Amino acid sequence: MSLERALAELADAGLGLAGALAIAEYDSLVPEPWRSSQLAPGARGALVVGNAGRELWERFAASPERALEIDPLDAYTRRVLARSAALCEPAAVVGFYADRRDGVYLPLVALARRAGFGAPGRVGVLIHPRYGPWIGIRAVLLVVESFEPREPAPWSPCDGCAAPCASACHGGLVGAGGVDAQACYRIRLTLPECALACDARRACVVGREHAYSAEQTAHHSRIRSAPQSR
Repeated sequence: MSLERALAELADAGLGLAGALAIAEYDSLVPEPWRSSQLAPGARGALVVGNAGRELWERFAASPERALEIDPLDAYTRRVLARSAALCEPAAVVGFYADRRDGVYLPLVALARRAGFGAPGRVGVLIHPRYGPWIGIRAVLLVVESFEPREPAPWSPCDGCAAPCASACHGGLVGAGGVDAQACYRIRLTLPECALACDARRACVVGREHAYSAEQTAHHSRIRSAPQSR
């Protein structure tokens, strides 16, 4: 029951995207500093937590953190995660997307893919079957509940697509194998049309109705730093 309350709290706050992993699956994907034996020895399961569509931004916009000058969305998300983790019995351990242990990040894309968030697309991010590229991966909760291992349903989001994302990319970087992240970062520094939005991402035909607002897109674009290996 406590886990259900935590998930409901997350959903109410705009973090309604969640996928479960058996603890062995989690441990097989993360580097040593992030293994459950190091972080939460009693954990038997892991929940990958994220946001989909515009709901997180709408909840955040009404929060006190909105007025902060430094990392307001992260501050809001950390508060929500901490409050939700405390509802679990015992409290869940949170691995936040921006945190490092011994200098390494959680491989959240790999964890989210295994948890069923979607499959890689040409545009360089995971494509969710419903929300398309309009999802974010925020954290992992290590919990005492156990989950059965399962294989995500096979899905190839770009098969048969005319790839409007490729023609929309101002740097011509979108190809069948995805996007060169380093080259994309350099382009965003030099092309004004790429500074506050990604037209390639917006051109994806999956989940268009869930696209972030211009304000949310600009926020994420402004806070991006050099690409990290996660």
